Amino acid sequence: MGLFTKNKNLDIFAPVDGEIIDLSKVEDEVFSEKMLGDGLAIIPENGEFVAPIDGKLVTVFPSGHAYGIANSNGVEILLHIGLDTVSLNGEGFDINVKQGQNVKKGDLLVNVDIESVSKKVPSMQTPLIFTTDSMSGRSFEIVKTGKVKKGDLIAQVK
Repeated sequence: MGLFTKNKNLDIFAPVDGEIIDLSKVEDEVFSEKMLGDGLAIIPENGEFVAPIDGKLVTVFPSGHAYGIANSNGVEILLHIGLDTVSLNGEGFDINVKQGQNVKKGDLLVNVDIESVSKKVPSMQTPLIFTTDSMSGRSFEIVKTGKVKKGDLIAQVK
C-alpha cells in the first residue's frame, strides 16, 4: 500500500472508547442482518463520540442519535448511537455539528449522557455501518477488535 495512493484505502478510526463487537451480535436485526450495510459495532464506555473519518456530514438526525459521513472517495458510513435511541427525541444528546458540515477524523460529533440514555433504551450498542450503495466493488477489514480508545485505527476500506 503506497503512501500516496489516492482514493484507495480508507482508514476508519474508533469514534468512542469502548469494545468492538461483531455486527451479528447487535440486538437489532436491521443491523445484525446487515440490511443497511456491513460493518461493526462498539459498546461505548463514555459519551464522547467523534468523527471516525474525514468527510461531509450528509445526515445528522435532529435527535442526535445517528450520523452519516461521506468521504471524498465515495464511501459513506453511518454511526448509529445506541438502539431505539431515536425514541428519546434528542434527550441526553448534545449535538456539536450540523448537516452539510465537513468534519475531520477526531472532530467532536456529539456528547451523550450515557448513564441517563442507557437506562431508557434496550442497548447502547453503536453500529458503524458502511452503507451498501457506497461500497460497490469495495471491501473492508476490521484491523482491531476488543477494547479500543477513541482514535484507534479499527478498520480499513479497500
